[in-house]
Amino acid sequence: MRRLALPASFVFLTLLLTVAVACTSDAAAPSPSGEDTAGDAGGSDTAKVTTAGPGKFIATDKMVDARGYHAAVRLADGRVMAIAGKSRGGASAWKASSIEATAIWDPVTGEWTDSAILATVREHPTGHLLLDGRVIVIGGSALRQEPLVTSEVYDVAADTWTEVAPMSIGRWRHGSVMFPDGRIMVVAGETNDLVLVAEAEIYDPTTDTWTAAGALNEARALHTATLLQDGRVIVIGGGKRDSPYIKTPEIWDPATNEWTQGAPTQAAHSAHTATLLPDGRVLITGGKGKVTLTEVYDPETNIWTTLAPLSEWRAEHAAVLLADGRVMVSGGVGKVATTDIFDPATDTWTTGANMVETRYAHSMTLLDDGRVLVIGGNSTDGDQRGVTTEVEVWAP
Repeated sequence: MRRLALPASFVFLTLLLTVAVACTSDAAAPSPSGEDTAGDAGGSDTAKVTTAGPGKFIATDKMVDARGYHAAVRLADGRVMAIAGKSRGGASAWKASSIEATAIWDPVTGEWTDSAILATVREHPTGHLLLDGRVIVIGGSALRQEPLVTSEVYDVAADTWTEVAPMSIGRWRHGSVMFPDGRIMVVAGETNDLVLVAEAEIYDPTTDTWTAAGALNEARALHTATLLQDGRVIVIGGGKRDSPYIKTPEIWDPATNEWTQGAPTQAAHSAHTATLLPDGRVLITGGKGKVTLTEVYDPETNIWTTLAPLSEWRAEHAAVLLADGRVMVSGGVGKVATTDIFDPATDTWTTGANMVETRYAHSMTLLDDGRVLVIGGNSTDGDQRGVTTEVEVWAP
């Protein structure tokens, strides 16, 4: 197992310099790109700080393995685990680019430590923190885009991955949600020969078993699955990799174990984001086809409301619910380093700070102290073009 360890003296000096950057970046006049390159932050080779817009992004310690289309899970102790994903392996989808490597980032030191390797390489998996503190990673694709039926569970204390009961069907580009009782639903996705899946199933970690949870009326991939406050699950958008995409969402009722169709969205969304707001509504942003439209769903009325558009179109971007109840979306296909921040109290958007790197297929994870960790993805600019090892932190 590889360990990324630095001498204590270097870590101490790095932390001092990080504090210096944090104290001076707001007062310094930003460059035309909004980037400040003075000092060092979290072990990065050259400090990169962006301060344009609310908050700021600061580059932190790079990963050893480049990764995008990965899973990121915040552990019970506040650290963040990056799991598998697509790495550097050439432009062809048939090249061996998926990886089995995992690593854990410490928000106190800003450093990465390699953790145990998965039994199988995985691209486009989903991951969740189980109630007992373990981590589960579900499905995804192996080499040659082979869908996986397997799931693996990570024991943090033992630093080991163990395969658990397989799903009934292999799937990737799927959606998953975790219920308050610790069970996990996976829904739809792609299986062999790029065939779309309609079936849903639920995993119980206490019994290590899967049970059927009905099937959607329309099979789909690149959709979102969101657990509503009343215990239902809504699946929105998706379709095939290319248009046409699906406007009609579907809602699973735990009382009947059945799916019913909801009111259609205003736009067709695929490779978009869905975020459950504190008031119970669901915010939808972007999607393939250069969608800038944002809309919000009220599950009590089954009504969609169109909101102001994003500052630019986004697909394969990331979204995170901030500690204060706002939502930040970042990146997207193309040269996108920008962020937008949504305030559900006023249903309005404001422009956020630019990220240090352009990226898509990345992840954003809310930390215990209110900061946001941005991991990997595909960068589209400069020396970092391609799947990246770059990591950065947003501070409010």
